[in-house]
Amino acid sequence: MLLIISSSCAVSGKLSQFSQDGHQYDGGKWSPDGYWFAASIFPTNTIQLFSSTGQDITALTPECDLSGSGRNFAWLPDERLSCFPTHSVPGSLNILSLTSEGKIRQTTSIFLPLVPDAFISDFAWNPHHFWLATISDHVAGKTSPYLYLTDLQGHNLISPFSIGGEQLAWSPDGTSLAVVQENGDVVLWKVQQRATGKLQVTKWRILRAGTPADENVAWSPSGRWLVCRHRTYQGEDYLFLLATDGSGKQVKLTSSNSDGQLDYPAWSPDGKQLIVSRVSDSVLLSLNIAQLLKDKGVKP
Repeated sequence: MLLIISSSCAVSGKLSQFSQDGHQYDGGKWSPDGYWFAASIFPTNTIQLFSSTGQDITALTPECDLSGSGRNFAWLPDERLSCFPTHSVPGSLNILSLTSEGKIRQTTSIFLPLVPDAFISDFAWNPHHFWLATISDHVAGKTSPYLYLTDLQGHNLISPFSIGGEQLAWSPDGTSLAVVQENGDVVLWKVQQRATGKLQVTKWRILRAGTPADENVAWSPSGRWLVCRHRTYQGEDYLFLLATDGSGKQVKLTSSNSDGQLDYPAWSPDGKQLIVSRVSDSVLLSLNIAQLLKDKGVKP
């Protein structure tokens, strides 16, 4: 049974502009400790580093391919950045070490056991282990998304398998992987380490989200919620919370009627901000989600 919690509280007043530099951004990603927020400047292969308050710190030109959504980079649990290089080296992934000022100190590479020239939909490092989850086509030139789990040396930790989705997200505790499906569901996979050093991946819950397969989802720091998008151009477009306990509970966060269409949510590790991109102009906005949920009486 679907339960939607509504509120008369307008959220437009809780949205503030995060990026002030005039560039266009298709969302971004928080570093594990919440010190940096990284977003790529559209349509360039440049990553802009922001402080948690939205101040421009530095622009990185890491020779990475950030085409498409521009979110083709991922933070390692030790605060390094990773991205696929612009030059054609099959399976190569660049690892960037940053200084405290946000400049590139060192670049190394690892090689992943992916099919050469296959399309990579999404990838993310586990927040507590050097486990890289990647959704990549198993056959080059054919839509065939498979889930790969590899370590920092590029070794397979599972036998890759068909995943039927495009976007993924690790839970904050690192035990679960959310994958958005073609039919709009979100499947939660339990990931456990075996004594052999390999991983065991088990499907344990299906959430009826009704969100497009190419829209990312973002976990709350508590792991209780996923931020999803109800995308439409014929009615109200909004972001909402979806309970991860399988209850079907939803909490509406925004409305295109008052806030515009918003996408690419990223929940800050301290639980205070939800950074989103406004579809109309690709400006980064900050939603004071901690205060919003407090006003709604919702446990974060």
